[in-house]
Amino acid sequence: MPAATSPIRHALSIDVEDWYHDSGVRPSATERERVAANTERLLDLLAAHGVRATWFFLGEVAARYPDLVRRAAAAGHEIGSHGHCHRPLSELLWREFRDDVARSLAVLQDILGAPVLGYRAPYFGIKMGVHWPIGLLGELGLRYDSSILAIDRLPGLELICPRSPFRHANGLWEVPVAVLRLLHFWHLPAASGNGLRLMSPRLLRRAIAHFERDVGAGVFYLHPWELDPASPSGPGRGRWLLRLRRDRLEPRLAALLRERTFVPICEAFPELLHA
Repeated sequence: MPAATSPIRHALSIDVEDWYHDSGVRPSATERERVAANTERLLDLLAAHGVRATWFFLGEVAARYPDLVRRAAAAGHEIGSHGHCHRPLSELLWREFRDDVARSLAVLQDILGAPVLGYRAPYFGIKMGVHWPIGLLGELGLRYDSSILAIDRLPGLELICPRSPFRHANGLWEVPVAVLRLLHFWHLPAASGNGLRLMSPRLLRRAIAHFERDVGAGVFYLHPWELDPASPSGPGRGRWLLRLRRDRLEPRLAALLRERTFVPICEAFPELLHA
């Protein structure tokens, strides 16, 4: 992407999980965890560009690698919760969901010595109109959620909620990831590692410019394992897409970081900090 200037400050967010968390399997004796090295690599890349982000840590990753959380916080990044065990919300009873989030918050807040304000569900599993998870997040003292996609399903012909931050009935803020409009009618969460890897830079740049004109600041997201071409992706139909063109991500992300300004979610949307 060529250099350009934009007055808009977007939010960059990182879902900190290992390759196997997203596949539903555990590493075998011949496989190894890769999240620490990949997270360090991404922290180094952001530091080289002077960029700070919001890092949604899985509780079990934070418990195993607390120094990663401390390093991110010391560098001025915002720390949020990605839950504890990366289980889909559809598999959890409400008590299990509450316990999973509360457990992650306890781990993170013990490491940080400070409250955690934001949450993102695995697989963006909270759906618009499903109120009980939002109620539980509010009861746990969180200030915002970033789990609801503005499209219900592919091919994304209809938006089901605003693409900018909005408040739920209980006062909890919802901060959706940026859903970009393509070809005037098609909406995708392409402000992401997938978008950077798989879309042409020119098309992605044009879609981001449309989002800035129509909405304003947006939330971009990716995962540390997306920078790692050697990382497995686990079994399952369609998972080959998660391995495709990972070699493109680091240079394209670096170009995006040069082209636009990125800050943590609470800095891009300071209204989240006010009741």
